[in-house]
Amino acid sequence: MEYWILYTQYIESVNSNGWQSMSLSLDDLAQRVAAGERPALARALSLAERDADAAAGLIARLAGRLGRAHVVGITGPPGAGKSTLVGVLVRRFLELGQRVAVLAVDPSSPVTGGALLGDRFRIGECADDGRSFVRSTATRGSLGGLTVAARQMVQLMDAAGYDLVLVETVGTGQSDVDVARLADSLLVIFPPGLGDELQAIKAGILELADLLVVTKSDTAAAAQASQSLQSAAHLWRKAPPIHPVSSVSGEGIAALADAVLERTGKAGSAARAGQEAIVPTRTALAERFENLWHELERRLPFAAMAELAVHLPEPEAGLAASALQVWISLRPGGSAFSLGAVAGALAFAEGGGLRCRIEEFDAGGGVLRLRVESPA
Repeated sequence: MEYWILYTQYIESVNSNGWQSMSLSLDDLAQRVAAGERPALARALSLAERDADAAAGLIARLAGRLGRAHVVGITGPPGAGKSTLVGVLVRRFLELGQRVAVLAVDPSSPVTGGALLGDRFRIGECADDGRSFVRSTATRGSLGGLTVAARQMVQLMDAAGYDLVLVETVGTGQSDVDVARLADSLLVIFPPGLGDELQAIKAGILELADLLVVTKSDTAAAAQASQSLQSAAHLWRKAPPIHPVSSVSGEGIAALADAVLERTGKAGSAARAGQEAIVPTRTALAERFENLWHELERRLPFAAMAELAVHLPEPEAGLAASALQVWISLRPGGSAFSLGAVAGALAFAEGGGLRCRIEEFDAGGGVLRLRVESPA
């Protein structure tokens, strides 16, 4: 299987590079993606990773095809068996006649900054007839958990005509919350044997789940984990169904796949069809601000950034497309000095084609609100 994955990666690379020399326009590329051409989709996904503005222009050309796919977010702690489960689920969906795309959000390589591709090897390409597509992308230290590129890649897979788009996250931090906002259905993978199941529930991500999946159901610890989740269900705003599964024996896989497909008729996939593609300028600003933030992390002579949390909220009504809102707050135990130092650094930063204007600074409350713009 691994040799086949390497071969398909090579073929996609050759096709994509060949098309670069042909100088395809965005209109041509959009037509090829809409026609379901795999090399075209591979190139479009690479474009999203390299150039957010160009990818937004491509998505705008595909706007009429957006909102058709059912997006399934899959998250859970590292080692929970997410990638193995995704591979088994994809094969089941294919048996049921679905066309499936997978975006595996991998940790970034410390050497190249690219995806480590471990998830892609575990998931595998499950059909050689064009009905499945697997792609890895790197987290690249995104402040918002999922990168702008990852969100655009989901839209491109949707536009390419796949019935289901599965997004597997690294399962740490803000990416859990981000994929919950992006997905029509969120599967939270819960491995048995964590020791203190209720401690894991305190993280809050389980409250966002549409389906809870307990892996390794063929082990004794899985029954205990299911019981722990069931006993705590009354504490949550909603009590999602619990599905014990085993990727080895296949136990529970068919029922889980059926539960996901049942949600395709209930969840609001079509609601995204009327949503405007991410504004190109705002998309580029988010990427540039992330680059600026990481540059400050490297240059500041103290660990101020570790004491701060960054949030890029959804744009307010009437906010110019050329502006981006950024909220920065102190983490528990952080010092107001760190917040002030970073506020000063950002106020004078002009790097990366950005101007950061402080709209609110409350040292006592630990809050900094910025308006980020491109200089005129």
